[in-house]
Amino acid sequence: MSFSTWKSSQLAPSTILILVIALLESCIHEPVPTCKEVLIKVDIVKQDANLGKLDGTIVASASGESKYFTYSLNNGPYQAVSKFIGLDTGKYVVGAKNSWGCIGTSEIRILALDPCAGSTMTVTSTNAALGQNNGSIKCSITGTATFGYSLNGAPPQPGNTFSNLPPGNYTITAKSQSGCSLSATATITETNPCTGVQVVVTSTIVNPSLTQNSGSITASALGGTGFTYSLNAGPYQTADVFSNLAAGTYTLTAKNKDGCTGSTQVTLTGQNPCTGVSISVTATTTNPTSGQSDGTITASASGGTGFTFSLNNGAFQSTGSFTGLAAGNYLITAKTAAGCTGTTSVALGSTNPCAGVTISLTTSTTGATTGQSNGSVTATASGGSGFTYSLNNGAFQASGTFSGLSAGTYTIVAKSSAGCLGSAQATVASVDPCAGVTVSVTGTVTNAAAGQSNGSISASATGATGFTYSINGGTYQASGLFPGLSAGIYTISAKSGNGCIGTGQFTVSTLNPCAGVTITLTAITTVSANCVTTGTGTITATATGSSGYTFNINNGAYQASGIFSNLLPGPYTIGVKDVNGCSSSTSATVGTQPAGPTFTAVKALVQSRCSGSGCHTNGQTQKGYNFDTDCSIVKAWNGIYGSTVTLTLNTMPMSPQPPLTAAEKQTITNWINAGHGFGN
Repeated sequence: MSFSTWKSSQLAPSTILILVIALLESCIHEPVPTCKEVLIKVDIVKQDANLGKLDGTIVASASGESKYFTYSLNNGPYQAVSKFIGLDTGKYVVGAKNSWGCIGTSEIRILALDPCAGSTMTVTSTNAALGQNNGSIKCSITGTATFGYSLNGAPPQPGNTFSNLPPGNYTITAKSQSGCSLSATATITETNPCTGVQVVVTSTIVNPSLTQNSGSITASALGGTGFTYSLNAGPYQTADVFSNLAAGTYTLTAKNKDGCTGSTQVTLTGQNPCTGVSISVTATTTNPTSGQSDGTITASASGGTGFTFSLNNGAFQSTGSFTGLAAGNYLITAKTAAGCTGTTSVALGSTNPCAGVTISLTTSTTGATTGQSNGSVTATASGGSGFTYSLNNGAFQASGTFSGLSAGTYTIVAKSSAGCLGSAQATVASVDPCAGVTVSVTGTVTNAAAGQSNGSISASATGATGFTYSINGGTYQASGLFPGLSAGIYTISAKSGNGCIGTGQFTVSTLNPCAGVTITLTAITTVSANCVTTGTGTITATATGSSGYTFNINNGAYQASGIFSNLLPGPYTIGVKDVNGCSSSTSATVGTQPAGPTFTAVKALVQSRCSGSGCHTNGQTQKGYNFDTDCSIVKAWNGIYGSTVTLTLNTMPMSPQPPLTAAEKQTITNWINAGHGFGN
């Protein structure tokens, strides 16, 4: 049998009042005519049901010799409301009864609506350029429904345009919330934007100076827009100028925005800027002291601009002054900004300022710590003035003190301002700063929690000063505190300011944060409604014996709250964990809400009156229903009501059972009006 989802309403108090008033009026006025003399017209406005859904609607309106009407659907109970909703497809009879009890009827058929009625889909496509994924497809659908769009079976999207597509065949599917599904195919082909396009490249040039990279090429192109340029197959650039080029032949390529290209050959010729140019160089000199390099040459040039100068073919410099020169012959070269050169030769003689001069040195030393470079030598010279000092033939310096020395013998040279020299040797002794020094390391240990790295060692040392500390041979640090340690054995080294070292060994043990902790977990439950998809039961858990609790259910994720809602009937395991990870668990059972009195009466009625062929009990399943279980009865409430009380569906019980009595029908109606659930 099939079941309707329509349910009649009980008569509201306002409806009863209207009927009473109508009855009083009929008593006050002239005698009521017979129903044969009364014409009642019933007009119906319907809303057909969507395909596969129970959402049809009938709205009735009655006219005739009465002001007050009640309405019935398919000979069901009369009601003041003239609207009937939740209807399946099929034929319905609507009755209207006036205050005298006269009845008029009208028939109507609820049809199935096509969700795609009035909707058609068209597809347009834009082809992709050659070698690119820039094709697109756009869908258009008539009507007012909202559709989701899918390309080649991919997940649907709200937009009706698909972009960045390569060439190929595509299937587009559109689906609405009402169940309408439309599809179409489209093909994206590949187009060559360069067909029939000729890119012509021209250029203007600036030739470079001979042996220099001072040339340039400026490009231009016809045959498109959005040009970029490449030189000798290099990267394309938006700028049309290529600078700093030497003489040679270049390939210039232009590419428009569609990728169409054209090329041309460009030749740059080296130009000689020094043709007809004569550079004259002059110089003044200061001869050096004999045996020293304190001579000078100052050069100047004419015949050009932007001069730089070179000594003996060395690097060019902006000034013509050359100092620190010994006696000898020198070549001075002057070069203009254009690279034109001129030369001159200069000879420097020598003088001896140290004839008859004796330089004497005295030294003092500070020994070096063994293995370190912290010794020093201090030298003082006499027999001249303006002394500078050198250590082991190194660079001369103004100070006679040399520090940062390791143990060893050093040669000190003193030089006067006139270049006169004197020397002496000094020995830096090796000093052991740790002789007789004993460094002791002590410390306190904080043990680590199990499986964590939260232990620490705080070390201190005695026997010297300026200590730094290292753990397990690591880098030394100023602090003796080493946090973040897991359980294990560690070696702490202490090093004094003089490098004297002592060690100590420490053990970080494992702490058990849960030792002595007993967590007591209590769970309070409520019952859950039966025959529902989402439970209504709850479990409220509380814990004592520690702090910082989180809770879970059935080994799921922990949460801050101990309340678990929307639970179906059944057993559960509740767990608790404190801030240190100590845990406990308990069992809790969510019970089932007891059956309500109206459901209990209906269940007894259905299972006693539904028997024989075509019924739904004793293991028999008819049209998807079996009433052997409580929840199957709750699920089929609408069919039971429509087949026994309103008689809008197939009538039950079937033969040999007799029809239901009025009292039995009222039992079913009472359950429907109470909410037709298990607990009603």
